[in-house]
Amino acid sequence: MLFVYDDSAAVPPAIRQTIGADRFGDVLTRKRRLAELVEDMVRESPVAFQFVRIGNEAERAALIDRLERLADDTPIFRLPSCLMPGNRWQFAVTLRKLPYAPGPATFGRRYDDEQVALLRRADLLRLLAIRDAGERRAFFAAFGERALPVGDAMAVTDLRGIGAFLGYMSGATEARHFNAVDIAGGVFRKSSSDVAKMRGEYRYFHVVPEPMRRFLIPTFDWEEADGRASYAMEHLAVPDAAIQIVHKSFDPGSFSLLLDRFFDFVRTRATVDADRATMRDAAHAATIGKTERRLGELRDTDVGRRLDALLAAGGPYGGLVAMEGRARDLIARCLDTDRHARLAVSHGDPCLSNILFNRDIGLFRLIDPRGATVLDEAVMHPLYDVAKFSHSILGGYDFINNGLFETQLDDTLHLRLTLDGDGPPDWMRDAFRQRLAAEGFDLRLVRAFELSLFLSMLPLHIDIPRKLPAFCLTACAIMHELEEAL
Repeated sequence: MLFVYDDSAAVPPAIRQTIGADRFGDVLTRKRRLAELVEDMVRESPVAFQFVRIGNEAERAALIDRLERLADDTPIFRLPSCLMPGNRWQFAVTLRKLPYAPGPATFGRRYDDEQVALLRRADLLRLLAIRDAGERRAFFAAFGERALPVGDAMAVTDLRGIGAFLGYMSGATEARHFNAVDIAGGVFRKSSSDVAKMRGEYRYFHVVPEPMRRFLIPTFDWEEADGRASYAMEHLAVPDAAIQIVHKSFDPGSFSLLLDRFFDFVRTRATVDADRATMRDAAHAATIGKTERRLGELRDTDVGRRLDALLAAGGPYGGLVAMEGRARDLIARCLDTDRHARLAVSHGDPCLSNILFNRDIGLFRLIDPRGATVLDEAVMHPLYDVAKFSHSILGGYDFINNGLFETQLDDTLHLRLTLDGDGPPDWMRDAFRQRLAAEGFDLRLVRAFELSLFLSMLPLHIDIPRKLPAFCLTACAIMHELEEAL
């Protein structure tokens, strides 16, 4: 059977402004592009589908040429890219049942001028010749009169509406393996077997000072039973900033607004006086101490040993031990210049994937804090939050985390990292550096904290080993920058 993923229609302007993609198939969700997600589901089916994606005139013409050489009764399942099955299990069931369909069929209702359908060769040839939405609407109206109607078990969503699209994308962040999420009736519920972490996330909103709460979403309805805990909060149909940066949807104006809101949050954080020794201990624990502990864990794993051998053979600074020693010395030298005298009530993880951001109304909300059951547990070195934001902008973390990179050997057999589209653009990085200076932050100190983040996160991503060399090469680039600056 032939499976046609029709990605030829352009994304509506309102959605393109938000997400930056020209075609729905290129939209990134759960670390995969929608076209790749659909193709994988099709190829996993026991039915021997031939998957065809069309997104331009050349691909459309090639498909027409192919259809003209097929038998008249060849069944063809067409899924327009603007209609996304929400129930993946039912989608898989539908694919398995297609060979037994008695004839043409429609699945679910018609969404204006589009519909999911099982067609014959002549039907698809007529449909591919249509360019006008009104003619396509008339085609499906006539087709529906002779086709078998099948219910909407796949729970199809029409992504062309801005509300539906943002609703779909706001549920696109992949939960960690120990978490589960549920969205119903405008309420987002998160649950986990890590009860202590859930309690900290739930209590964080209630223990931080009131001025900080405007940047957060209130948590409510704590539940704990049978070794699991959960809490609820309002579901906001707003994309996170990580989705927006990897789709290159930010322009200077919208990114400036994001910086405004982020540094509003930084300035609003409550602070606590601390002596020199306390500040030094907090900085060391958040950087050198955590890096040594995490890398020690990594080296004791099979993946860690293989990564170490790879870096020893082709990395800029050798294996993990050599990298750790070099990083420790650079971070220590930077920490010697730290003149901060106050700790800050911190979020603990304000990376872009934990920032819901709507540029049209300036909405900025932080989710998934590190957590705190009492206020003292939220007190950290003030640079930690800033470095978490920096590792997305200067470090390109979200491109690596979403698999948008290549790690290759160059002509001298050394490892080289390339981010998709070179990662965050230079104008964005420059704007962030300028804002750091304007806010009184030392770029070298921020990057020292950021260096520790890229190294200490390695064991947290061991489930996808391909990311690890990319994080290490990013850390090496930061080390090189710090060596030149010190």
